[in-house]
Amino acid sequence: MSTVPATSELSVRADRVRREMRSIRRELGDNVEELVENAERLMDWRYYVNRYPWAVIGGAALLGYFLVPRRIVTLPTDDHSLTQLADRIAPAINRPEPKKPQPSWLGSLISMGTGMLMRAAAGYVAQQVSKAFLPPAPQPHAQPVEAHHA
Repeated sequence: MSTVPATSELSVRADRVRREMRSIRRELGDNVEELVENAERLMDWRYYVNRYPWAVIGGAALLGYFLVPRRIVTLPTDDHSLTQLADRIAPAINRPEPKKPQPSWLGSLISMGTGMLMRAAAGYVAQQVSKAFLPPAPQPHAQPVEAHHA
């Protein structure tokens, strides 16, 4: 028996493959056109207004609420009102700020030592975590020494 198919059989297979490829190209073109139409429709704001009118109205109202500035409150500027306001805020303005106590040299030394100790502890913890979770770095291999046999 011959394992090579006949030339006519190869020709039939080739024609069938060509027809399938033509069909696939035609379907692919239709699919691309449909995809472009859908993308254009989804980018058009009128589509959403027609399809979801109440959601669009609610979104517009919410956007308008945040965009429109609040009403400006005006205070009366007559002499009597300004005098009352000045009397009310004068104690806060004229009051001296409380002085913060200066840290002693011992307190400064303890604070500095605590900071150094905390940095050292954080470095140690970071080193231990990296040893536990990261693979070890590859070590350079030494070249094997060839033994010469005499």
